[in-house]
Amino acid sequence: MGKSNIVLGLTLILMGILFSLQSLGVIDNFWSAFWPMFLLIPGVIFHVAFFISGAKKHLAGLLVPGGILLVIGLLFVFESMTSWQFSHFTWPVYMYAVSFGLFELYIFGGRKRGLLIPVGILATVATIFLVNALLSFQLFNLWPLILIAVGIYVMTGQNRSKQG
Repeated sequence: MGKSNIVLGLTLILMGILFSLQSLGVIDNFWSAFWPMFLLIPGVIFHVAFFISGAKKHLAGLLVPGGILLVIGLLFVFESMTSWQFSHFTWPVYMYAVSFGLFELYIFGGRKRGLLIPVGILATVATIFLVNALLSFQLFNLWPLILIAVGIYVMTGQNRSKQG
């Protein structure tokens, strides 16, 4: 019997004991507090595996799922602790999670500039939606004003750079 079989077996036994104790009422709401760990722990393991390997560039792909799982796991811990009462504000964090994973790949995987495009797009869109949610505006009322502001900046910013 290999070490992986022993670890898997012990994990299943421990989970069975915990769920049995919850079924019997000994432990209250175990699952509602514990389930985000199924995302958080693998995210941490991906990071640990990358850094234990010596942070080699060719293994930086581990950080993409690791970063996504880490951010979403932390979000779900927060949401579980607050009974999901802020989920209508925090949903843009899902886009930040992907952006974070890709940004880690950029930082540790050789700084390929092409990765900054999806990172920037996802982070920008997530920020717009997050600010929109926090300010309780409807995005459809706000986006024409953003287009006008960007248009004015583009027109005046290009003239300044040509003059300077």
